[in-house]
Amino acid sequence: MEIILAETLGFCYGVKRAVDLAQEAGKNKVNGATLGPLIHNPQLIAELAKQGIACYDDLSQFKPGQTVIIRSHGVGPETYENAKALGLDILDATCPNVRLAQKKAKECADAGYLPIIVGEKNHPEVKSILKWAGKNGICVETIEDTFNVPQSGRYGVVIQTTFELAKFEAILKSLQETHPGEYRVERTICLATSKRQQAAVEMAKQCSTVIVIGGKSSANTRHLLDLVKSICPNSYHVETYAELDPAWFKGSNKIGITAGASTPDRLIKEAYKAMEEMNFEQMLNAMEEVEVFPGKTIVGHVETMDNDGIYVSFGYRHEGLIPYAEWSNQTPEEIQATVKVGDEVEAQVMKSNTKTEFVRMSKIKAERDSAWKSVAPLAEGEKRTATVKVLRTIKNKAKGTVGLAVSVEGVEGFMPASHVNLKRVEDFEQYVGQELEAEIIEVDLDKKRIVTSRRDLLKAEAAASKKAREEAREARHQQYLAERQAKKEAAYEQVEEGQVYTGVVKKIAEFGLFVEIMDGLTGLVHNTELSWDRKVKPEDVAEVGQEVTVLVKSVDRDKDRVALSIKATQEDPWKVEASQFNVGDILEVEVVRFLQFGAIVKLNDKIEGLVHISEIAPQRIEKADDVLEMGQKVMAEIIKMDLDAKKIGLSINKVNKDAEKAEMRSFMGGKKGSLSQSIEIEAK
Repeated sequence: MEIILAETLGFCYGVKRAVDLAQEAGKNKVNGATLGPLIHNPQLIAELAKQGIACYDDLSQFKPGQTVIIRSHGVGPETYENAKALGLDILDATCPNVRLAQKKAKECADAGYLPIIVGEKNHPEVKSILKWAGKNGICVETIEDTFNVPQSGRYGVVIQTTFELAKFEAILKSLQETHPGEYRVERTICLATSKRQQAAVEMAKQCSTVIVIGGKSSANTRHLLDLVKSICPNSYHVETYAELDPAWFKGSNKIGITAGASTPDRLIKEAYKAMEEMNFEQMLNAMEEVEVFPGKTIVGHVETMDNDGIYVSFGYRHEGLIPYAEWSNQTPEEIQATVKVGDEVEAQVMKSNTKTEFVRMSKIKAERDSAWKSVAPLAEGEKRTATVKVLRTIKNKAKGTVGLAVSVEGVEGFMPASHVNLKRVEDFEQYVGQELEAEIIEVDLDKKRIVTSRRDLLKAEAAASKKAREEAREARHQQYLAERQAKKEAAYEQVEEGQVYTGVVKKIAEFGLFVEIMDGLTGLVHNTELSWDRKVKPEDVAEVGQEVTVLVKSVDRDKDRVALSIKATQEDPWKVEASQFNVGDILEVEVVRFLQFGAIVKLNDKIEGLVHISEIAPQRIEKADDVLEMGQKVMAEIIKMDLDAKKIGLSINKVNKDAEKAEMRSFMGGKKGSLSQSIEIEAK
């Protein structure tokens, strides 16, 4: 068997720097300790303790004058301040890449971005970065966590230096989809981490067994294991060579070794040497003891593939051969595209009439025989979700398609046609080959019958989709209301009573016009304020969208009312017309109606005035129509005018008296005299 090492493995620069600083402190007999484990490797922590560098969990364990060694994962700014306050010396072994991530997180926070740290929530490095990000910093470890991030509009994203890049990209994509806005993305993942992960992936592609060496609490080591295990399922995590199990290497022709960033070279070399010295001869002899007979189910690992099928090793002296037809109902090309060397496979030994060095096997038969053993029973009335793959349509000569044959939980199940979709399905063939989310609604283990349905799931999805749309619509509406309210509040601060504004008609109502005079502030022009002509209706004045000039009559912020007037911006046509008359003018007027206290007379087509009952005749009269008639034209003098009150007072009596006086003066020849005690004539 061949043993290979990943091209990049073990200590990264940051870890090596931290270890060198701590070991140098030990050699120089520095009186101090690390604050928390220097790196995630218990063996190295124990070695440092032997060199005089202990590991303390809290600053309170240090004494004044001692040296506190900051771990490679870093700490928050308050730790530096507290250490100085306690009189401690500081030896900072923070990884430069971690220090950069801390700096970027602080810069994002200072620039007004919401700091989002993508990484493992309980990892000390992430905790230290969050300290530098300030009180608003948020950690996101999974895509599900992104839904709990508050909406900010500006986001600063920083990545844990040892986080898996592919997971980060998926989380970032989810963030940007659910939280649109301005993004500042700091890709602070360590380059050495990226190289180590890529090297492990490339190595795993070549091997049938992979060993990952590193501390059990090391995040980057766990990420390495996840990566290689997705390629080579026969992968194992150990801290030291003592945990190696020879059984892991049965049937393996190439073994790969990788290690996390906190794994010392010594541990890697020890594991490599231990595997080299393993007694593989004894292991091969043990393989000969495997009993093989038709019908037996074995578990093996894929070794290679050719035109005949897939070859697997299962601890026997001969390899097993699974023809493609016994692997699945896919084509050989499709199967080869999905199967990798090292994949674990369960197969059943088949009878063979031909002599061959290979043991013929069937994966399909093994799956059929064993799948039902793993199917859990279902209580009456219960159901459980499952992903099913549609294998084919099931038809009846009389009824046509009655349902779908589906692969579910490793067995073949049935989905009735009425349970495939909520709507009528015309073409069931479109579902063949598709994977669908469904529910298992019936399980009969004795009859090996399993029934699936999509109806309730689809109903729930439709309801959830409707609810989401309604919530989104309500959120948009609330946002609109909030923005409008903010604009309105700003407008109320600016608007002034008595000022004239140009506004836009937003709505025409029976009682007036609604006019927006500022962004977010709308007032009402009541019918009485549309025009000096009371007969004018709102639709006669303007159309929706048309600009109008208005005067702000009153503002009631508490009641959210603004009274506007178009009429107040225009000159009163009555005053314009009435201004041509003056007190003392004698006019021929026409009696148009009678009042209890006088007569209304028309000065012209637009102006009317009042002749009080006391100004109609020299003698006292009871009613105006005792002396005057409707439509009668008489001479009257304007004796008073109040344009603001729109009142003009006239006198018929005064005109008659003045005429009598003039006649008398003429008769007297301009001499002063008296005709009676009630009339005096003054000669000019």
